[in-house]
This record gives sequence, structure tokens and C-alpha cells, in this order.
Amino acid sequence: MSSHMLNGQKSSATTSNSNSNSNNNNNNNKASSYYPPPTAKYEDIAQSSDLFWATLEAFHKSFGDKFKVPTVGGKALDLHRLFVEVTSRGGLGKVIRDRRWKEVVVVFNFPTTITSASFVLRKYYLSLLYHFEQVYYFRREAPSSSMPDAVSGSSLDNGSASPEEGSTINQLGSQ
Repeated sequence: MSSHMLNGQKSSATTSNSNSNSNNNNNNNKASSYYPPPTAKYEDIAQSSDLFWATLEAFHKSFGDKFKVPTVGGKALDLHRLFVEVTSRGGLGKVIRDRRWKEVVVVFNFPTTITSASFVLRKYYLSLLYHFEQVYYFRREAPSSSMPDAVSGSSLDNGSASPEEGSTINQLGSQ
């Protein structure tokens, strides 16, 4: 059995799929300091929505997470587009540090009634895509010590939002 960190929660993944979901739903699992290895190139994932979805689902499954696509404004959130928009700007840490989050939000053309679109997208990026970004965009093998905070945009431990310095987070909402 191997263990991984995802969303600030300790999660173990088994080599056989028989016990992975039942063992991990309570978020009280053994810790590890390694991500699963990437199974595709970033460029291929960015270009192929089908490959992105298959890879993202497998990534979450390796942690025993139940993966559910969130809805925003009554529509399923296009996580592929969100991932590509953020990584094309250098990743979450750089987007937050350079205050480019509004550029990402505007791409989605949310109704004006959704006044918290920026917060909601960041929350879902942190909970569903940040660790995926670390593996598939930055090619990291292990989480670091901190992670950009969804609300303030600062790192949870030292005020820096740089992805080089962070990767563990608190769970910020339902998946």
C-alpha cells in the first residue's frame, strides 16, 4: 500500500482498487510525502479534454477521493478549461501573486448574479486541481510545506503564494 497527500488530507492508495475507496473516505489515513507519477505529458492533457478528464479522475482515484464535478451558476464547471487557463499563466501561485485571477474568471462568462465567482473558482482549483497541477504541470514528485490560500491569496505559512513553496491545503468545500 502506498500513501499520498491530497487536499491537506492524508490519503492512502492501494495497488489493487478493491479497498481504495472504502479505506479513504474518512480522511484519517496514513501520510506520505510522494505524489503518484504522471501518466501523461502536460501538453497532451492541455490539448485533449478527454485525456485530461481520464487523467484527473485516475489521479483522484489513486487517493481514494470520490471525484465529482462541481456546478457553478447551474452549469458543470469546465475543470479542463480552468486548469488550462491557470497553467497557461504559470500556475496557481503565479496567478495569485501576479493578481491575474480576474483574467481567468472572465473566460468563463458567468452570469453577473454570481458575485463570488473568483472565490468559487479558486476554491475548486485548490481542492480539485492544485495537486494535479503540481504533478502534471510542475512535474513535482512530492508536496512541499505550504500552499496558496484561496481567500487571501497568501501562502498558509509564510505569506508567499509561490507554487515552489507549497502544496498542502485544507479542504475548502464539497467535491
